[in-house]
Amino acid sequence: MQAIPTDQHVFIAGKTGSGKSFLAEVYLAGYDHVIMLDTKGQSLERRKKGENLWYGLKEGKDFVLVETLEEVAEARTKKVIYCPIPEEQDEEYYDALMKWVYERHNTILWIDELMQVCPSPSKYPYHMKHLYQRGRFVDSVVWACTQRPATIPSDIMSNSTHFFIFDLNKVADRKRVADDLGSDMFMDKPGYRNFWYMRDSDDEPVRATLKL
Repeated sequence: MQAIPTDQHVFIAGKTGSGKSFLAEVYLAGYDHVIMLDTKGQSLERRKKGENLWYGLKEGKDFVLVETLEEVAEARTKKVIYCPIPEEQDEEYYDALMKWVYERHNTILWIDELMQVCPSPSKYPYHMKHLYQRGRFVDSVVWACTQRPATIPSDIMSNSTHFFIFDLNKVADRKRVADDLGSDMFMDKPGYRNFWYMRDSDDEPVRATLKL
């Protein structure tokens, strides 16, 4: 896999089960200082099933799973999975996390589902915009995953450099990506486990598959 610079935002979209989260998981295993925001609680589900929580990494050595924002700041591993308790699943805590990531510098925030953080194009944490617009200057960036790109704030795609687009069932979602990135190729689904990849400087995307 080609390395993505730590001063560039990444946008990943795809329906449930398309492979978007796994791509982020595999890619980010090779980076230092990653905070995963797991609002869906998938890490807790994987733990119950006895599954590894992060591909290629060892819990306790490479990363820890925490459930409060205070524990994020106290963690001693380079990577952290933050699976917030119900009381912290709201904008106040998401905003505080993003502020902390920005001020910490040299940190990647992996948001596993943007819809949980940005319920509408106009409702999202204050420091999210700050992180997207200024975070790259301090190597604090966002890798954002979503099932519904049609509903996200415009700042997210407009400030991202790398785009991985898996199958999206809804036409409105494919159209949003096609309109924002300027290519009608996104109206076609790339196919199971495939994705469209594009940089912001490219004219058209290329179809690709994650190779392990």
